[in-house]
Amino acid sequence: MYKSSLLLEGGGMRGVYTAGVLDFLLEKQIEFETVIGVSAGSCHGCNYLSKQIGRNFQINTDYLDGSDYLSFRNLIKTKSAFGMDFMFDDIPNKLNLFDYEAYHNNKAQLIAVSSDVETGLPVYRNIVNMYTDIDYLKASISIPLLAPIVEVDGRKLLDGGIADSIPLRYAESLGYEKHVLILTRDPAYRKGKNRLMPLIRKQFKKYPNFVKAVEERHLNYNNTLNYIELMKRQKKVFVIQPQSEVKISQLEKNKQKLRSLYEQGYQDAKDSYDDLLSFLK
Repeated sequence: MYKSSLLLEGGGMRGVYTAGVLDFLLEKQIEFETVIGVSAGSCHGCNYLSKQIGRNFQINTDYLDGSDYLSFRNLIKTKSAFGMDFMFDDIPNKLNLFDYEAYHNNKAQLIAVSSDVETGLPVYRNIVNMYTDIDYLKASISIPLLAPIVEVDGRKLLDGGIADSIPLRYAESLGYEKHVLILTRDPAYRKGKNRLMPLIRKQFKKYPNFVKAVEERHLNYNNTLNYIELMKRQKKVFVIQPQSEVKISQLEKNKQKLRSLYEQGYQDAKDSYDDLLSFLK
């Protein structure tokens, strides 16, 4: 187990790229002391720590044809496009069993990032127990306007990508000097202003700090990308990411496109294998 952090960016269904990378790492038995997942990345981190090769991709594609997993029917019925009960109960406990024992026995830690709606600041939660900490995973993937606020431990939380999309500086604060990042955008990508700000301002008018965090997200994201480039030159960061533009949406349902992106992630990790080992050692 390497004394490095592994950071998993979100991106909704673009996370199948991350699934491909993680499956290769599992096959090569490459493990890290700390895994930090943002939004969809937090869920991918769960299956990485439970060492269930293929499960991330299966969950993201096997249930797309039904409405229980991801649909506008869910949004109308429950105010969430994601079927949270289906995702966090039916799938892991009945349909595609999650290995709770393997997860809890893993000496690595998974930290899920969410955003505090009242403060606009990131919340970093160590998912020690998959039974009692599950609400922090739900919060981490709850995209504003597509999911309701998750209330847990006196906090009101939403998608972690708002407050800290790529938590490299947080990983540094934990004392790690080397970091492996799995990003779901290509190197040329830079985030633009949120085009849904009028809706955000209306929906979250009671939470000005959160509105400000959404307004400034693109600035913080792009600043982090610049910082990553600096850390790469100093040999402190190793990045695996798509090398060309990812042309699928956050809510993509085309299984062929998703399969292609998953395979791309696996191949990119394979191509990076020797360099990654040199970096870690």
